[in-house]
Amino acid sequence: MGLWIEIRCAAMFDPGEIDSGRPWAQASLRIASEIMSAEAISDLLGLKPSNQRTSDGDPPFVVWMLESGLAPSAAVEDHLYILMERLNTAGPALSRLCETSTVEIWLSLSAGDRHRSAVLSHRVLGELGRLGIDLVLDAYPSGKH
Repeated sequence: MGLWIEIRCAAMFDPGEIDSGRPWAQASLRIASEIMSAEAISDLLGLKPSNQRTSDGDPPFVVWMLESGLAPSAAVEDHLYILMERLNTAGPALSRLCETSTVEIWLSLSAGDRHRSAVLSHRVLGELGRLGIDLVLDAYPSGKH
């Protein structure tokens, strides 16, 4: 079975895409490393990041991010499915990265002006635990991003 992961990192979409009162979602993988470059992370995972930067922390660290690539109006489950497909072969590399880096899956969403729910399946949560990846749920009230 493939890698099942929920993901997002810092609002990486155009705020103009978010309509006040409408539901939205974003999913991304975030890897922060003090010892690996963004290029080394890309080589290990066999993937190119959606975004990367160097933080001025003490010590400085690299932040490598991979987004689902879907519009914010897409359903949370669609973001998750697409991202899981992109990470399908990266499970062993992600486990290795967890030993030396902070690896988090972010799922950000707003239900808008109506009730909205999402199911985090036991398979997803089990796979995250097996890999040692933390899940961050980042919920916003209506009209916020």
